[in-house]
Amino acid sequence: MGKMKYKISSRTAILLGRESVSKVDGAIIELVKNTYDADSELCYIYFDISNDCLYILDNGVGMTKDIIENCWMIIGTDNKRENYKSQKNRIKSGEKGIGRFALDRLGSKCEMLTKNTNENLILWKNDWTKFEENGKTIDEIEAEFDYLDLDFLDVIPVKILENIKKLEKRLDLKYNLETGTILKISDLRDTWTNEKIEALFDSLGFLIPPSEQKDYLISVQKAPNEDYILIENQISEEFDYRLDAVFDGDKFRVLLYRNEYDLSKIPDELFELEEFKIFPFRKEDFQAKEILIEQSIAQLLKTDEIKEINKAKKVGAFKFEYTFMKLSLSEKDKKGYFYKEISKTRNDWMDLHNGIKIYRDNFLVRPYGDQKSDSFDWLGIDAKRATNPAAVGDRSGRWNVRNKQGQGTIFISRVMNDEILDKSSREGIIENEYFSIFKRMVLGIIALFEKDRAYIARHIKKFHEIKNPKEATKEEANKIAKEIIDNRGKIEKDDIKASGIYIKPKIEKEAETLAKAVEYYREEREELISEIKLLRELATNGLITTSIVHDLKTIRANLNSRVEVIRGSIGKHPVILERSLQDLDKSDTFLKSWISVIINQKKDRRKRTKQSISETVKSTINLIIPILNQKNIKINIENPKNEIYKKIFSSDFESIIYNLIINSIESFEKKSPKERNINILVKEGQGEFTLLYEDNGKGLDEIFQDPNEIFNYGVTSKCDRNGTKIGTGLGMYIVASTLREYDAKYKIIESRNGFGLEMKFKI
Repeated sequence: MGKMKYKISSRTAILLGRESVSKVDGAIIELVKNTYDADSELCYIYFDISNDCLYILDNGVGMTKDIIENCWMIIGTDNKRENYKSQKNRIKSGEKGIGRFALDRLGSKCEMLTKNTNENLILWKNDWTKFEENGKTIDEIEAEFDYLDLDFLDVIPVKILENIKKLEKRLDLKYNLETGTILKISDLRDTWTNEKIEALFDSLGFLIPPSEQKDYLISVQKAPNEDYILIENQISEEFDYRLDAVFDGDKFRVLLYRNEYDLSKIPDELFELEEFKIFPFRKEDFQAKEILIEQSIAQLLKTDEIKEINKAKKVGAFKFEYTFMKLSLSEKDKKGYFYKEISKTRNDWMDLHNGIKIYRDNFLVRPYGDQKSDSFDWLGIDAKRATNPAAVGDRSGRWNVRNKQGQGTIFISRVMNDEILDKSSREGIIENEYFSIFKRMVLGIIALFEKDRAYIARHIKKFHEIKNPKEATKEEANKIAKEIIDNRGKIEKDDIKASGIYIKPKIEKEAETLAKAVEYYREEREELISEIKLLRELATNGLITTSIVHDLKTIRANLNSRVEVIRGSIGKHPVILERSLQDLDKSDTFLKSWISVIINQKKDRRKRTKQSISETVKSTINLIIPILNQKNIKINIENPKNEIYKKIFSSDFESIIYNLIINSIESFEKKSPKERNINILVKEGQGEFTLLYEDNGKGLDEIFQDPNEIFNYGVTSKCDRNGTKIGTGLGMYIVASTLREYDAKYKIIESRNGFGLEMKFKI
């Protein structure tokens, strides 16, 4: 049997090139990347639109005849894949061997002058229209080639050379122009207006990270009679927070820099609060230049799934630099939070630089972080904040940064991060499982800063409220409003007295309106509190149901056949009948307990009533005992000698106890101890009482480096087999928010060998 060879039409190469480099700015960038790979210190782009051409010059190593024939002119060459490091140890940015088709995208004709130290100057010429001729195969297309007896300096256009000399004078350096490459692209396919050239500046400005620009510069000349424009991407020296994170493929090492607070404004009293006596929030920590945070993959991603951890390791080592700046500062913020003054220029800088960009081997991976693209917020930072728009000082500690408040630079490499794959279109990265977990790691690093800032802000707010009692002021305002309204019929003509306050006749109407408004706000607040309590109860009911869903499924499976089994056993199989009835009784008792919890909603939520704490705890537990029995959990309650009474909503204490028990049930399932014990202790103290909850379960997962994280909304370690989080992160958040409502102090007293929570309430 004979054999036939494949042939490639010359048009195929053009179509491949134009598909891969479809945008004009993308074509320029591909050629600029080549200058970087050639170890150039300077890339100079010169537009000579009057002569329908543009030039791209570099002072790199240049090319030899062998390199042109066996690398430059081979489509899809793997030269950069094999020889991925340049002589200066730069990681070469391309690897697919199609970047030279950027020349065709820009213009139909190209002349290349290139000089390498080993050979004479080479002239290479190509007419891309030849590739479009009918019936031609690619091996029939030829480029022109010749050696010239000239120096590289001799062939640099005069207008370019004049501006390079100006640039050298400005930077106080001397560029070596003995070797390099000049590309002259003519018969241009696009109309290069002044606006279009300037639009290119944005793309070029972020093409190289600021740290690399000291060794490699890009300059653009818009017209023959104009001066050069140096493309710069400057780092701002002003910031509120800065992160320098390194992932070595196994763990994260993050340096956190705080620059938001003016230490001279912070009174020493602040650091006497318990919250500011622990690392890294002590006074000496604020004075330190940097804070080191080290975390494992499991801790940062909050997962102990081996599959997910191994995926993260395969992503490979990378670096991430992040800068946060708040964009405004109110007078109230200045007084309450001890912030430093901010400059008027930071908004301008952030408008230009915000967003998180990815650099592969020191070249921008577009379109990530590009303000004009849909991938500006590729990490979903604003979507995350939209689900939780809490202020930085919010008690929940759930503050999330806005995308426009941050500037980030991620450094990856095709050598170290070979699972993060470029799309063939040269735009973007393939959305595979490794890129997904890579995004989770970046968000996890940002979360370290968010947590730090939120912790400081909410405890400064707490300090401020201690020094300026807000609640007392509110109560006094309510009292005054009520008295103004009650006394409005007793107001006299000249002097109006309401609760010791004298009001002039002309503001009588305004005072009454203000008083009514205060009353309305108070009523609305009570309505909202009532709604929150109902939502807490409903959420708790849902969590209880989720925790026993396996048991409910078992009961459901038995429902299909138990009636038939019982009917068939009557008078025939007494043993089976008795066993079936026992199972029925057990199931009904379990269901009754669950239904009782679900329907046990308190009708009156407007006022707290004085209740026995011991009785509240006991009645709450009694309701759920059948569920605990089904789970083989033994509960021990220890009450004080003297009865303790406090004005409470019983539903609040039920919510606390139920959510703690739900967590214990899940903990027991993970550890499976021989005996499953929960201990609840109610203890009287001086002007207060303590509610102590303990279990002998697994305790918190090691991913929680700080156990107090469990009180934050949405924080969970519950994942499915694929490592996807399936927990709601609601349970302990509900516990914490309820305790804060009672101004209770709470702390975790055990987190590894079981779990223990101490809660102290004022009587």
